[in-house]
Formats: sequence, C-alpha cells, structure tokens
Amino acid sequence: MNDSVSSLPREEEVHSKIRKIRAFGRNARSVCAVLFGLGLVGSVVLLFIAVRLQVPANSGNGGVYDILTSPLTPLQLKVWTLLSVGLGISVWLVVVHQLYRLFGNLAAGAIYTPENVHRVRYAGLLWLLLAVLNIVLPATLVVANGFFDAPAPIDLDRVFPSFGELLNSFAAAGLVLLVSWIMDVGLYEKQHADALRRDADLVI
Repeated sequence: MNDSVSSLPREEEVHSKIRKIRAFGRNARSVCAVLFGLGLVGSVVLLFIAVRLQVPANSGNGGVYDILTSPLTPLQLKVWTLLSVGLGISVWLVVVHQLYRLFGNLAAGAIYTPENVHRVRYAGLLWLLLAVLNIVLPATLVVANGFFDAPAPIDLDRVFPSFGELLNSFAAAGLVLLVSWIMDVGLYEKQHADALRRDADLVI
C-alpha cells in the first residue's frame, strides 16, 4: 500500500516534467523557425550586397564585407568569397533545421527515441564542421586573395575568428556530441529494461 501511494507523487512529477519538456520544445522550435528565416533573409541580403552594392575604392578591403563591396576586388575573388560564406551559412542552416525537427519531436512528447539521438549526433557533427570551417574558409580566402592579386591585403583579425571563439565552437560541438552519446546509452538501457520487463510479464 505504501509503495503504491509513494509512486503516485513520483508519477505526477514525471508527467509534470514531460509537460515542461513539451512546452520547451514548442518554444525552442519557434525560435529555430525564426533563426532559419533570418538565415535565409541574410543569404539573400548577402547576395544583393555582392552583386549590386558598390562602395568607394578606399574601403580598405580588409574584411569580408569590404571584399564583396569594393569595386577594386577582382570578380574571381568576390565569387570565391561569396561561395565560402555561403557554405558556412548553408551548414548553419542545416544545423538549425535539425534542431527544429528535434524540438518538434520533444513538443510531441517523443523524448528518448532513436531519431532524437540521431539528430543530436548529426547536429554535433555539423557544429564540429562549422568550427573547422571557421579556420579553413578564412585560410583559403587569404590564399585566394594572394592568388588573384587583390589590390589590398586582408586584415587577418577581421577575417579569422578569435582563439576564444574557436575554442567555444569546438567545446560546444564536443558537448553536443557528448549529449548524443549519453542519450544513446540511456536509450539502450531503456530498451533493455523494457525487454526484460516484457520477458518477466510473459513468465508470470
């Protein structure tokens, strides 16, 4: 009798936490939808800047914005820069889309599922790819700047992220991958416990 009475508050607590997770999933999914929309708008604006906007020749040509808008920048370097930035934005949009679908599952009450584990792991790998691109893309941009003989040198401080930003990116990717591994282990244990419970019920 005491066991059944004590299990009721625990069950109510679990249901309360599930309701909170579902509410959080709905709110987080809305945030991801807004971020995805802003990313698409930003891509269009970036393309417009690269194609239409021209600024005076003494812009300095030291950062990505100056490279895309300066009339002195060779067309090949502009295309290279636009493709590099577009690649980074595309990977970021895929990450946001994965999070949107993950939070959609949480909003529906699907928490410990193989699909969620897969999406968290995929988001972590994409985040790690973004961290690597934050190094590779600026490096290729510097090489391309010299190859196409641009009129002004690139300001490395404006193109490359700081060491702290890089460290945070890799740390965030590592944490997401760690969460996916913990979820995978927890899901396996849950499925194993459910299988043992079903076998015990069949024996009884």
